[in-house]
Amino acid sequence: MSSHKFELLDEEVEALLDQITDKLECGIGQCKSQEERKTLLSEIERSLKDASDGLVEMDIEIKKAPLEYRNTMTSKVQRYQNELLRYQKRFEREKATHSHITSAQDSDTFKAEIRKQVKQGSAVLERTSASIARSTTIAIETEQVGTEVLGELGTQRETLTRTRDRLINTDAELSRSKRIIRSMSHHVLYNKILLIIIILLEMGILGGIIYWKFFMK
Repeated sequence: MSSHKFELLDEEVEALLDQITDKLECGIGQCKSQEERKTLLSEIERSLKDASDGLVEMDIEIKKAPLEYRNTMTSKVQRYQNELLRYQKRFEREKATHSHITSAQDSDTFKAEIRKQVKQGSAVLERTSASIARSTTIAIETEQVGTEVLGELGTQRETLTRTRDRLINTDAELSRSKRIIRSMSHHVLYNKILLIIIILLEMGILGGIIYWKFFMK
């Protein structure tokens, strides 16, 4: 008879194969999203590996079993291996389909992201263009104001220059007037001195006449 471990492995592998069958035949078709499909495929892949590991252990147990039981045990293992191989091929097809769909979705997502970035870039360019236009308008207005201010400053400079020239002329006139006044003051002083001298001379002459007339006789 076969070993107890072989029988346990037989039950385990058969249960795993049943689970794989249900998931491949029914589970995948009921997935509502690619994420659910991905999770289910991962579960099937683990079950396939567990079943394969179980068959390896069953093959080891066959070598330990008596000769009269080995043919039956080997037939069962071969049947499981054939089923496992069939499920493995089905799994690979489903996995390839999932990869293709995921790649297409990723491509669509990538294209959508590119379109989004292009749209955002266009919006940024529009805002930048509007900002540049406003800056240009402000620069033109500032230039016009600056030109007007420079014109006013030029006019004020001419006015100040004329005022300075008038002040210089006025200062020159004042200097000439001062010289004239000083000259007139000197003449007045000379005239006063001359007048005093004349008066003194006249008083001297008058005194001499009086002295001669009254005291010399």
